[in-house]
Amino acid sequence: PDEYTLDESIWKTIWRDIVTIGRNLRSVLIPVNWKFHGQAQALRNWDLWGPLVFMLVLAIVLSLGEANASAVFAMVFAEVALGAIVLTINVILLGGELVFFQAVCLLGYCLFPLVVAAIICASIANKVSRQAWIRCLVTLGCLAWASVATIPFIGNAVPRGRKMLAVYPVMLMYVSLAWLAMVKT
Repeated sequence: PDEYTLDESIWKTIWRDIVTIGRNLRSVLIPVNWKFHGQAQALRNWDLWGPLVFMLVLAIVLSLGEANASAVFAMVFAEVALGAIVLTINVILLGGELVFFQAVCLLGYCLFPLVVAAIICASIANKVSRQAWIRCLVTLGCLAWASVATIPFIGNAVPRGRKMLAVYPVMLMYVSLAWLAMVKT
């Protein structure tokens, strides 16, 4: 197809990437099976620009103001990379098909709700107990949103009866990242 040519303009390439990021993000924002761009298609046509942006934003937000900011930043990247490795191996062992970069794409886009939670929690001071409850509710809501958004993607990669076995390690990773967002001061 002409969308994969080397002689297209830079602006056309950037616009195509932005449209792809928008389509994939829409699948996470409203995790239903879109008829025009379903999760199976999004997983087959993976990209790494959107996940890179979301991982960078999450790592930056979580590392701002920390005494050892570079360690927090590196930990977020390492945790997502390790999560992608575990997800890939887990899906393959469960009889599904998934490539490592597809797993990075999946985890990166589904991090978007946790990015939202981290930004909200970082903007709310943690001095009053009512604000702590708000942080907790926002984090739990975004954690549930990220988990629900992950299920259709993984469901297309593993056999029907094994979805929850594939989703469980991803949810554990999301819980640890959500905890970091919630306790961010």
